Amino acid sequence: MGLASITGQIVAQPGQDKPPVYRIYPLPNGTCKIAGNHAFHGGSNSETYDYALYVWLILGGEKPILVDAGLSNVEEMNRGAAHVLREPITQDKRESIQIQLRKFGLTPEDIGYVLITHLHFDHVDDLLSYKNAKVYVGRKEWEGASTAAPTWGHFRIMQEFINNPVCKQRLILVEDQEVLPGIESFWIGGHTPGSMAYCVNTAYGKTVLTGDTVSLLANIERNVPIGVSTNYDECMAAMKKIREKADVVLPSHDPGTLDLWPASASLDASRGSRPPAPKNAVKYTIQTIKVGQCEVRDYITFQDSNSEETSTFYLYIWVIKDRLRTIVVDTGPKYPEEFSKGTARYIPGGVKQLPQERTIEALKSHGIDPAEVNYVIVTHLHADHYDYFDAFPNARFVVNRQEYSEGKDRLAPDVRKALDSRPGALQLADDEEIVPGVRVFPLGCHTPNSQGVLVRTGMGPVIITGDVVYKYENIEKDRPARSPDEIACRQAMARIRSLADIVLPAHDPLTLERWPEGVIGAGTTPGRAVISPLPPITGSDANLPPDTQ
Repeated sequence: MGLASITGQIVAQPGQDKPPVYRIYPLPNGTCKIAGNHAFHGGSNSETYDYALYVWLILGGEKPILVDAGLSNVEEMNRGAAHVLREPITQDKRESIQIQLRKFGLTPEDIGYVLITHLHFDHVDDLLSYKNAKVYVGRKEWEGASTAAPTWGHFRIMQEFINNPVCKQRLILVEDQEVLPGIESFWIGGHTPGSMAYCVNTAYGKTVLTGDTVSLLANIERNVPIGVSTNYDECMAAMKKIREKADVVLPSHDPGTLDLWPASASLDASRGSRPPAPKNAVKYTIQTIKVGQCEVRDYITFQDSNSEETSTFYLYIWVIKDRLRTIVVDTGPKYPEEFSKGTARYIPGGVKQLPQERTIEALKSHGIDPAEVNYVIVTHLHADHYDYFDAFPNARFVVNRQEYSEGKDRLAPDVRKALDSRPGALQLADDEEIVPGVRVFPLGCHTPNSQGVLVRTGMGPVIITGDVVYKYENIEKDRPARSPDEIACRQAMARIRSLADIVLPAHDPLTLERWPEGVIGAGTTPGRAVISPLPPITGSDANLPPDTQ
């Protein structure tokens, strides 16, 4: 099998006994610059290359998996690697792995396995954070680093796993083998004598996480090894072995990765699975905009509670954007006072809305002109989610067909007036793509015909849940929201979990903690260079699934 680019050819998985189909997410962990002679064997010292640091989150198996453990002590790393770094590593606070895991509803304690490519400082510095994880290290890497003087490994981490019986019990030394179902470790050497790579079964075929033996995609693209190596011949042999095994290659330090991977899933929500997206598929960002807040009683928030206690809900609208389109999901309340009167029993004190949180003002403060919005998708026909439709004079109004059929006689007067004045503005939907990369699909639960919105982003598929999920605790702790039909809510949450690893509940203040700038799904951080991918494998697409051609 030849080698595809990072966004490359999609490989079907034949056979009945299929291994898990994993999803891989690169978690940025810092940036630096290195000289050309360190990036490439025989490279020019006068050239400078951008490097990015990553930890790789793998989902889809029994427990969450990391490949490499990440860096937190940047100062020590910069001292130890000063001879290699042209510009030192910098790390934004948002590039903490703990912060990024929270976006997926995870903590370090949730990680079940950490697969180490090699024992250099920047790859294992945070290893002790994952207290419940089994730690896989190449046998040759561990034994070599344990006996070398001086060691190339992270001394403090290695001492813990040598001397601490709890850590020692979690350490597993591996060779060329299947370490977990659908994940193979194999020795490549080159960068360190015992460097390992990991081949992971994904929807795009066999995806190889190379470690530093292939640091940039350009190394394997040009067939020129890295400059920082212990053995040139091993590096050349490693690239040959990777080509033989891989359909997709994910190098350890390529700053272009965030623009090219994850190759988002197809938005065929009817499948209940995540087949690959078409090549060169459009990817969006989602802007979270707060338009008010209130206190809601716990017996509404959770089906299993009878408590009159309250917790804070934020009211949000969501803006989905690419270069061509602006789509708003839910509108916020037009008349919060009226809404508060009707919900006073379980929202004591009503909705509080600052002047700048009114929908029109809030959009404009984020540089969005309501007149330029192309679509308004409403998750359901409750007043705080749809009754400001007339703020969008040129948008189509997308609502679930059955939700509209059962609720059209109770539409807010201003919405009815807007639709009467623009008969073509109403778009009734079932389970369908509204524009390429944005799909609505029925969920039920909160109302019998509530719909979710599945969005292809630079971080993979993301679901805007509407009130099917009020808060992260509903879906992450399996505590459905109050509903006449608890089974429908559990089924809705199961469907959401099957379609996306990143979920945006309707009303959780934690969203703006997990995403401090309120932007979900962005690709490369501004200023990071992009290195061109390998060309795709030549050949026919005749065997691809129908939705990928």
